[in-house]
Amino acid sequence: MQGYFDTKEFEQLLASYEEAQQRGESIYLDSEQMTDIAEYYHWMGRSDDAVAVADQALSMYEGATAPLVLKARIALLTNNDPKGALALAEQIEDKYDLDYYYIKAEIFIVIDKAEEADLYLETCLDQVSDNEYEDFLLDVATLFVDYEQTALARKWLERSEEHELNDYQETLGRILYFEKDYEESIRIFEQLIDNSPYTTYYWDMLACDQLALGLYDEAITSSEFALAINPNEDSALLYKGQALMRLKNYEEAIAYFEHYGSLRPSNVDGPLNKGLCLTYLNQHAEGIANLEKAADTARRHCPERLWEVYQEMAFSYSQNHEETKALKCIDLMDSLKDADHNETMVLRGHIYLENFDLTSAHDCFRQAIEGSGYAPQIMMRVAVSLYDNNYVQTAYNILSGFQPKDFEELPQTYAYLAICAHDLGKGKEYINCLRKAIQLSPVSARSILSPLFPADLEPADYLAYAQKHHHQ
Repeated sequence: MQGYFDTKEFEQLLASYEEAQQRGESIYLDSEQMTDIAEYYHWMGRSDDAVAVADQALSMYEGATAPLVLKARIALLTNNDPKGALALAEQIEDKYDLDYYYIKAEIFIVIDKAEEADLYLETCLDQVSDNEYEDFLLDVATLFVDYEQTALARKWLERSEEHELNDYQETLGRILYFEKDYEESIRIFEQLIDNSPYTTYYWDMLACDQLALGLYDEAITSSEFALAINPNEDSALLYKGQALMRLKNYEEAIAYFEHYGSLRPSNVDGPLNKGLCLTYLNQHAEGIANLEKAADTARRHCPERLWEVYQEMAFSYSQNHEETKALKCIDLMDSLKDADHNETMVLRGHIYLENFDLTSAHDCFRQAIEGSGYAPQIMMRVAVSLYDNNYVQTAYNILSGFQPKDFEELPQTYAYLAICAHDLGKGKEYINCLRKAIQLSPVSARSILSPLFPADLEPADYLAYAQKHHHQ
């Protein structure tokens, strides 16, 4: 939707509406135009203004689909009120409008009933006209992929016969991204760019795939192409900032996160990433201030991001030796709905360990491991915390006890075991684990093992370099 908001057409529409509002005059707009304005306000984090415009549209067009769908989505996604969202959806007059089907299905998905959404949409299919059939298939596939329900998205996409359509290929590329088949997703978006080089979204998705593969220079280049088309392309600003941050160019990254935050004030990513950069620069007070801003934004607009924000706040406080404040952040994480208390117990242990309270750390790690039933994910997180705090032998002992099925579930474990083996002088095991890490999880190999290699070396070349330069 952002692309439309950047057009002259929408700028003129918004200006006409706001000027009329300031003069206290009425202006004739249809329900779709008013909903576009309401969606813009919502996108800018002005949910109250968005609802007010939607209500104004409904006062003139009772039962209109577009404003009711918008209000329902605000109730569902911002206010966490699925019952209220459903009540609003049922006020839609045209029960055969495809958007009526979509909002009801979305409510099912958000309340973790994706299979029920699928069954409901199957019943709707009989009511879809022939000329809307292909659109319906692609829209439903897009809806499921928006919520990372890739199996269901594939099911609906594969019914479509419009394989050459950009929308089909775009949806397939997104499915592949969430399935972590980044190379194939890149191939699709590169082909889409060849066909439509001025579509910024395709450049954004290409950058997103490249980030996932650790191709940071390439992600920067793709983001720059998008920004050349539209200097305010928000996703491109975010992805370029994130790539710069991965390359430890924190000062330059901050400028992109600030620009992104000015465009998307209701999104946590601007202040969150800026806060992380400042923390990495040892500017803890300013970093924490930005993380606090991110937490406030998350509480108001996207509470599902609070866990992530509180975790980064805890790390930042702990690194600044403010143990009490760090532990308070963990308490906040524990208070969240669906909190994983074994995960938070590992984090508590990490904070204690980082602040030299070995007894408390050991107790937390034991509780997390036993409480999870010795889950490999928890065991690995404990080992990573131990390694980060220079307890390399203990971390190695935990990871070397993993079973083959554990490595299959968590292939990144090979990279952690490789770096432990390297530090402990276990040359043969280091090389064996390095080989498997590169093969099974090259992104993890780069992020975990890069300190052992020249900065410009690709993971594919790590093994040859290690065999030549690292003592075995």
